[in-house]
Amino acid sequence: MTWLLEAYTDRRTYGALGYLLVGLPLGIFGFVVVVTGLSLGFGLLVTLIGIPILVLTLLFVRGLAGLHRQIAWSMLQAPIPRRPDRRVRAQGMFWQRLRELITSPQTWRELAFALASLPLGVIGFSFAVTLIALMFSGFAQPIITAAGVETQIGTWTIDTLQESLVYLPLSLLFLLVGPRILFGLGAVAGRVTVWFLGRIGLNDLKVGVVQALAKDGELDGFAILDQLQLRFGADAHLSPTRVQAALLALESNGQVGVRTGATGRLYRLGEQT
Repeated sequence: MTWLLEAYTDRRTYGALGYLLVGLPLGIFGFVVVVTGLSLGFGLLVTLIGIPILVLTLLFVRGLAGLHRQIAWSMLQAPIPRRPDRRVRAQGMFWQRLRELITSPQTWRELAFALASLPLGVIGFSFAVTLIALMFSGFAQPIITAAGVETQIGTWTIDTLQESLVYLPLSLLFLLVGPRILFGLGAVAGRVTVWFLGRIGLNDLKVGVVQALAKDGELDGFAILDQLQLRFGADAHLSPTRVQAALLALESNGQVGVRTGATGRLYRLGEQT
């Protein structure tokens, strides 16, 4: 019993409710803008006007994904990584940045989430509203009946105070278990959001590695991983394997050098020694 009631004092319960409710308007807005942008872009592609429309749509998708990350992190405390500073991400020529936008797998995951956010928002909103209605309808029905408003359930008309108490046991049950159900729904919604948006791209990892080495000079792989976790926050996809892939990519283009020290391989900016 205590375990069930503790959900009332857990701020994540109310965060989950807020996330489920706000998911529908955000989903509608994102879906409409993205579908409209893609339709116009591909439809006008033959005139070349469609190219900037498609690029603007992808930029909108990236911004919308950033908003969803912030909401999921603040309301659900989901392990969403912080993105690199925009000034860092904006390095390079325009065409390089455009190529990164188009070829980044993260862009297409964000696009998929923008399209999926409408059905996900409808499902989450429906569950939340239905649950709230079940929790409080038993208490609202006597008030409605006392006000002289009749309620119809099939062929049964509720028009007396005694009949209006039919919902009360159900509402009492859902008042007990409802917050825990909300908590579970929020956890599921958070996992879906993390699956789509909670992955740090390889380019972002490389930027983080370069900045860590520029700050500390020389680090081993574990120290670099610690620095990235401090920079990006909790992230299930931030693993030693992915950090090693970023280091190998930086080694191959000469941005990072490596030497063997007493504690193992040490990395620094510059050529290999």
